[in-house]
Amino acid sequence: MPRGQYVRKTRIQPTVVEQPVETDLLVADTDDVNDLVPAEAFVSMPGWDKLDETEQSTVLSEGHGLAHELLVHGTSRMAIGAHLYKLRNVLTPHGLYGRFLKYFHFSKRTADRYVAGYENANKLLPEPIVRAAMARGINIIGDTAMKPLGIYTGAVKKLPPPKNPDTVQANTWLNQIEQVRKDERQAAPAGIISIEPIDAQMALKECFRFINTRYKRLPNNSKTRSAFVRSLVGMILSELGVAGPQTFTPTAVPEDFRAQRGRPREQAAIA
Repeated sequence: MPRGQYVRKTRIQPTVVEQPVETDLLVADTDDVNDLVPAEAFVSMPGWDKLDETEQSTVLSEGHGLAHELLVHGTSRMAIGAHLYKLRNVLTPHGLYGRFLKYFHFSKRTADRYVAGYENANKLLPEPIVRAAMARGINIIGDTAMKPLGIYTGAVKKLPPPKNPDTVQANTWLNQIEQVRKDERQAAPAGIISIEPIDAQMALKECFRFINTRYKRLPNNSKTRSAFVRSLVGMILSELGVAGPQTFTPTAVPEDFRAQRGRPREQAAIA
């Protein structure tokens, strides 16, 4: 072929069409941010009257811009949880969920947190409240069974959300729930942090995994490891006020106590 007269072959990239995930939480929309965080929220801010007209205009504009970005970020987290929720249900019965997560560089623990946050938000809070909270940067979504709404779990028990709130009602309730949390902190004795009780089995699992991890990092010496176990148990007994000699016998470790590594075993589908 003559010089300069040739056609370069190009590789045609396949077109990927992203399928939307069916979820109760809507995708972030720039048009409704002003409704989620109305101008009154800024005007009522202490010191608003100290700003001149230009400064107030800038605060309103940038404030709504910030609310939009927070809403997009929060909605993205929920969307990730929604995708993982469906993928988990499809792939787990085939033992492929863990392999799929590795493809996207997800650890199972991180994926489970996204899924739990998505499930808890859909189950416990009306959509308008979730969206308003995300737009205001209020982290009212949790990913554990004991604290499904994170640090707001206790406050929401005292003041349940309205069933079908509009945007104004959603923001009013969020303001009220913030006040409930503030009152809880002030009511706690000085120097004492109020901590909700946790599930005993979950606490046992967490302690086992932590101690097992540290034990395996000790020098591979039976004398050193035996001394470690005796000292650890002895200090725990002393700290907890357990008097007198105690007798302990080896106990079988439940299968779910051990951290899962490698390819997950086949499990029943999770509903």
